[in-house]
Amino acid sequence: MAEPAPAALSARRIRLRSRIGRAVRAAALLLTATAPHSAAQPLAFATEGDVRYACGGAGVEERRALAALEAEANLKLAFVTKKRGGFLADAEVTVADAAGKPLLRTVAPGPMCVLRLPQGRYRVSAALGGATRSASVAVPAQPGKPQSVVFAFPGEKWDGIWASDEEKASARSP
Repeated sequence: MAEPAPAALSARRIRLRSRIGRAVRAAALLLTATAPHSAAQPLAFATEGDVRYACGGAGVEERRALAALEAEANLKLAFVTKKRGGFLADAEVTVADAAGKPLLRTVAPGPMCVLRLPQGRYRVSAALGGATRSASVAVPAQPGKPQSVVFAFPGEKWDGIWASDEEKASARSP
């Protein structure tokens, strides 16, 4: 059996390298597309006047980050559906002092917020989907064990994916 000519070897090597290059690029693209996105910014307190706050909690990592920030917080807010307690995002949050002067206005991108406020009484309001909920809160001076306020809103008409009767029964008796 005769050996291939050097020009034929060169052409085969070029085709092989080209195929390997395409395969490597395709694998890298696939890994990038399917890998969990860990490039999210870590949660940290933002500041508006005397108020420090962080909102989020849409994913497990964000909830862990918020739990870690509770050591520096003296108020914790949660936004849920009234019927099922499902997490809600995009609540318009307002914190006002005892005189009614707004100290913070923000939209919570997730179902939770932790805040650090000067000691005192505050009126906290949350609006979502045309409904507004309010609460009066006495905030302690020391952080670490924040006061907790849960705002329950009516769910959307679809309110997520409803479980069938069969799914409910199997959940009750595993």
